[in-house]
Amino acid sequence: MTLVPHRPRRPAPRPHFAAAIAACLGLLASLPAQDPPAVEPATKPALEPPTANALLQRLAARDVTIAEAQRIAEQLQPRALPLRMQCFDVVQKKYAEQLRTFSKLRERVQKQFAKAVPKAQQARLGRGGAAKVEELRSKSLAITRGPDLTKERIRTELDPMLQQLRELLLPTPEQVCAEDNSLQEAVQALRQQLDTTRGWFDLYLGTMHEIDQDPVGRRHVDGVRQEADPPTTSVIDDDLELQCLAALPLGARDSKTLQANEALRASMEPEEFLGTLELNRIRIALGLPTLRIDEKLGEAARDHSLDMRTKNFFSHTSPVEGKHSFTDRASLFGTSASAENIAAGQGTGAGAIRAWWYSPGHHTNMLGGHSRTGLGRSESLWTQMFGG
Repeated sequence: MTLVPHRPRRPAPRPHFAAAIAACLGLLASLPAQDPPAVEPATKPALEPPTANALLQRLAARDVTIAEAQRIAEQLQPRALPLRMQCFDVVQKKYAEQLRTFSKLRERVQKQFAKAVPKAQQARLGRGGAAKVEELRSKSLAITRGPDLTKERIRTELDPMLQQLRELLLPTPEQVCAEDNSLQEAVQALRQQLDTTRGWFDLYLGTMHEIDQDPVGRRHVDGVRQEADPPTTSVIDDDLELQCLAALPLGARDSKTLQANEALRASMEPEEFLGTLELNRIRIALGLPTLRIDEKLGEAARDHSLDMRTKNFFSHTSPVEGKHSFTDRASLFGTSASAENIAAGQGTGAGAIRAWWYSPGHHTNMLGGHSRTGLGRSESLWTQMFGG
């Protein structure tokens, strides 16, 4: 008889117990997944505000921008007066540096631009351009000096020739820059430097006025050298406009006259200066000598314009005692005159020149053999005087 080992049998699960297990498993499966409990991050320590010394050091850094400098100045504003005075000192130094940088860059750009002007003119003249200029000038002067000069002849015959002469001889700043990419970049860099310089000037004034409210701060401001104002926003365009004339292949006298006139620009009423500049453009195009600005003639002209406006007359003969004729008026202001133009209703100096251009008598005066001129306005009344 073979003996078989005895193996105990695992009892089958009871039906009700198996159903309970399945139900529990289903319930667990239906529950949403739970993320592990979040670990609270460690609290970061609050950043300490920069110290005053750190702010001042950053303000004095070579690479600090004007926007950053303005933020630093605002952060230092609530601090003690000695720190604000140090802020002013740093800003003043930075502004002075920016002003010197602009001046040096301006001089370099002027020289670079002046070299490019004759090249731009020559590019416009091309082959045969010089002969064309001589022909146009000869015909133009024959009309303007002729006995039958009329407004119609000026408009229909002279204007087209003058326009051709301008296009051939007088390049614009844009045309000069178009001839040289490096010059365009240099002018743009100069404009950016001017913007930066003016930004530092505004900050310089702001920090000055802020400490000036305190007597101690006022004494500090009074004890330091005051910096010059920055150039105006138009100074670069004014420079290029001048060089477009002064850097042309002109005679020494004409170049000297244009430079002397430019030196007076800042002290003159802008439209008076621009009117004379426009007349000199016309004279250069026609091959005539440039006119030097005589400040005394300008004063006499301005005074006559004022008299015409306030005393309600429009004439070369003044009712004012001692000012009857233009020679009387010139003498009263310490100079002499040989001709005079008057105009009414123009808002700009160039507008007054244009009005006289189409009036034969005034036209002849503007293109006469004078060496000096003075243009003076009183609102929309204009007087232009000429001297030998």
